[in-house]
Amino acid sequence: MKWDIIQFLLSLQIIGFCIFGGTILLLRSRERRAKKILGFAMYLWAVMAIVRVSVNFYLHEGKEAFHPDVLIIGCFVTAILACYVIEVLRPGYLTLKRFAVFISPIFLTSLMYLAYRLSGGEIHVYYSLKELLEYFNFDVFMRGLFFLLTLFYMLLPVYLILRYSGDYKAFLSENVSNPDDYDLDWLKKTMIVLMVLYGFYLILLLTDILILYVVNKAVLLLTWFYFFYKALFLKPIILEHSFKNSWNLPYQGDDESDDYDGDEEQRGLLSKRYAEEVNQWFEKEKPYLRDDLRLTDLQRIFPMSRSYLSQLFNRELGMSFSDYVNQFRIEESKRLMDAEPQASIQEVAERSGFHSISTFRRAFQKYTGTIPSEYKRN
Repeated sequence: MKWDIIQFLLSLQIIGFCIFGGTILLLRSRERRAKKILGFAMYLWAVMAIVRVSVNFYLHEGKEAFHPDVLIIGCFVTAILACYVIEVLRPGYLTLKRFAVFISPIFLTSLMYLAYRLSGGEIHVYYSLKELLEYFNFDVFMRGLFFLLTLFYMLLPVYLILRYSGDYKAFLSENVSNPDDYDLDWLKKTMIVLMVLYGFYLILLLTDILILYVVNKAVLLLTWFYFFYKALFLKPIILEHSFKNSWNLPYQGDDESDDYDGDEEQRGLLSKRYAEEVNQWFEKEKPYLRDDLRLTDLQRIFPMSRSYLSQLFNRELGMSFSDYVNQFRIEESKRLMDAEPQASIQEVAERSGFHSISTFRRAFQKYTGTIPSEYKRN
């Protein structure tokens, strides 16, 4: 009886937190669709928890396994969370049409199951996977279909993160001047969070052991809290490129033929000239003092594609765009500390173009082998 009360209270906490968290994410999403999607996912999880609690109130035996309503809502939740990963990886790619196609298998399967139930199809209450397999019929087949769809939507974001997070991280490091200000490992953390959520969701579907049920609810509550907290305070990555028309990253679809006209010797001379012009512009205009400097800002000055600019830094200047910018910022910070020894580390960081003091410390140590405060003392 004690464990029943504890798991019931945990269920209420999960419901309350998911409603609260979903509302906060929706209110603070502004134009960030990823936050909106995660907010809706939290709402759906709250609905699923409400259904689960309501079902268990009417049962006098163990917890029902593979309850169809929980399966259907769970399938929608996993699909929406997969959409969250897609939106983070490729902002704008999920148009209304693509979203409708993406979740259409759930709708079609739900309609089939609804038609079966309305036609008087046989429905049973099962308390274990063994019972499901023993009394196999169309009802069990449909539940199994929902379960397979759920597994598909669970595994898809894991595949996408493993397949594309590296390219995405490289793309950002080559296009923003302050990649350390972004949590570029958030996608991998998301994958771990989702695996924990899904693992314990599967336990919810199958278990009838009360203590395990309590542990399950406690872990789910903590996992949702972490997911909500990180997503809420994650610094948004503003891309000028939209993925509405294509899944590919910009540099994967750029046509470089205009930038590489002529023979190899001419291309080499042209690249060297562009590299010198970029270097002169940095020294004269000091664009690195802006903490939000992006590769696209250089495109407004130099008539070349994004991919050509990115390769120009890597090939001719020997480093990524972000490393090149930080090199100038570090030199500026050293100049400031030499000229104004009374200036604080925070002030030096801001005046050098760094968005935060922690980013400044990491970059300074990377390029000089010492921390700013030690350099200042010496």
